[in-house]
Amino acid sequence: NFQARKGQKVHVSISNEGADTYLFGPGISDSVDLSRYSSELDGNGQYTLPASGKYELKVLQTRNEARKNKAKKYSVNIQIK
Repeated sequence: NFQARKGQKVHVSISNEGADTYLFGPGISDSVDLSRYSSELDGNGQYTLPASGKYELKVLQTRNEARKNKAKKYSVNIQIK
């Protein structure tokens, strides 16, 4: 979780590119895909936050991997500008 202001840009880098990263928070109707090739990101790989408040980043795996009880190892770096 992190606090941010409307108009700030967030950049997420994750060590395991196979993991899916999704952002939840104010001004976001469902979630925003922050994975590396997401169309939600600008040319610098950043997403402009739509509102001020508390945001939550979730790293998800596919249902198939979860059923097999496979866990992905990863580290996450979040930059807010």
